[in-house]
Amino acid sequence: MATSLQRISLKAEEDKQYAAAVGAQKMLYELLLRRKMDHEAAKASRPGWGYRHGNTKF
Repeated sequence: MATSLQRISLKAEEDKQYAAAVGAQKMLYELLLRRKMDHEAAKASRPGWGYRHGNTKF
């Protein structure tokens, strides 16, 4: 699915359909990165093993 979205984005950009290219890039972000970033943020907000209170681990 990610490969298809990348191809769609590239084709749209070549055809100067910039709104479609941005939409495909946003969908890629939603599918691949947002869940991971949300999980890491939730994990960092919980004190526990490997985390000091008030600090986040990078």
